[in-house]
Amino acid sequence: MAVATTTSALERHVSFFDPDATGKVTIGQTWAGLGRLGIGLGYRLLLTPIINGFLGYLTQGKVSFDIAVPKIADGKHPFDTGSFGDDGQVDEAALSTLVATGTGGALTAREMRALILARGNRRPEMGKLAGSLGRWFSGKEVKLLFCLAADTTKREDGQDVPAVTPRTLRRLYDGSLFHLLARRRRVRGAT
Repeated sequence: MAVATTTSALERHVSFFDPDATGKVTIGQTWAGLGRLGIGLGYRLLLTPIINGFLGYLTQGKVSFDIAVPKIADGKHPFDTGSFGDDGQVDEAALSTLVATGTGGALTAREMRALILARGNRRPEMGKLAGSLGRWFSGKEVKLLFCLAADTTKREDGQDVPAVTPRTLRRLYDGSLFHLLARRRRVRGAT
């Protein structure tokens, strides 16, 4: 597997789906990458065309199902944590705010979602439809993150719920989390 030379944290994050470091992520690579992460068939059928359709368009400026990795910062959607800045680099202040949102040393999906919704639509120039889709999609991203990467639990409304530690959040934003999760799946499958 080739290691991509990237210039931003967001590019490193997306490079998981571009294992040959071609600078683009095809629909087949997204399908395969989601599979390496353990995403089930139904969700892969739903997510793959959505991810590539939207990010292909936003990163190429035309209808395309190929995502341009060097332009991935152009694919930031209206509702997010702000932890990836507009330049694709980690915004340390926003990441610190996200980590601090998780009371008790870990962050739940509800806490992350509340922070995203409180930030609101960060891309109003994209229009109302993009705002609505961005709000919907960010909710799905959060749920998926906690299904894949929860590394602890936390009490919320009297129940133990999945949570992520600051270390896992850092890995998400530095681009190493997906590689780590896929490696863990391979190791578990080999035992």
